[in-house]
Amino acid sequence: MIRKPVTNIGLITAMVFVFCFPAFASDSTEVVETLLKTKIDGVLNILSQDEVSDEAKRQQVMALINPVINFSLMAKLTLGKENWSRLTPEERTRFVDLFVERLKASYLNKVTLYTDQKVVYGKAIESSGKIHVPTYLEAKDGRVEIIYKFYSANDQWQVYDVEIDGVSFIKSYRSQFDEVLKNGTVDDLFTQLSKNNDNGADGNGPSRPGTPDTE
Repeated sequence: MIRKPVTNIGLITAMVFVFCFPAFASDSTEVVETLLKTKIDGVLNILSQDEVSDEAKRQQVMALINPVINFSLMAKLTLGKENWSRLTPEERTRFVDLFVERLKASYLNKVTLYTDQKVVYGKAIESSGKIHVPTYLEAKDGRVEIIYKFYSANDQWQVYDVEIDGVSFIKSYRSQFDEVLKNGTVDDLFTQLSKNNDNGADGNGPSRPGTPDTE
C-alpha cells in the first residue's frame, strides 16, 4: 500500500504548493523570501477565519494555489527519470492525472488542521539557479524545520519540492513508487493510486533549463 510522506503535522503538507512569483527581479533570494511569507500568511489568514466553513476554506485556498502549481513536473519528479522513461505517453498522462488527484485530495484533507501554529522564516540560499528557503513551524508539540525548494520556470518562481525535518516530499513518494514498480507493473501502481483516491487517502520531453530534472 502506498503511504503518504512521513510527517506529524498535516498543515505542513497543506502549505507546500502555494508559491509563484516573477523570477526576473535582481535579488532573487529576497524576492522568494517575500513571496514565501506573503503566500503562507495568505493561506493562514484563510484558515484562521472561524466564521468560514471548512468547505469554503478548501475552495478559497485551492483557488489561490491551483493556477501556480506545476503538478505535471511534481508527478514526473516523484516517479523518477528511469521509471518515467518506461511509460508510454498514454501511461504518463494517466499517472499525472491520478497523482494530481491524490495531491489535491491530500492537500484538502489537511487544509482545515490549522490551529495556532507559528511560522518562523530563515534566510534563503541560492545554488545552481535554485533557491532554498528554511522555515520553522512552531506548535505546542514542538518545532519542525521545513525547507522550500524553488526553481524558475517561465519567469516565475515555483516550489518543486519541500523537505520536512530532512525528509524530501518528492523522494518519499519516489521510494514508494519504486517499490511498487520493482515488485509489480505500471498497472499495479495505477491500481494503488486509484484505490487511494477512491478512499480519499492522503494520501514530457527533456527538462527546460533550470527545471529540476528527474533523478
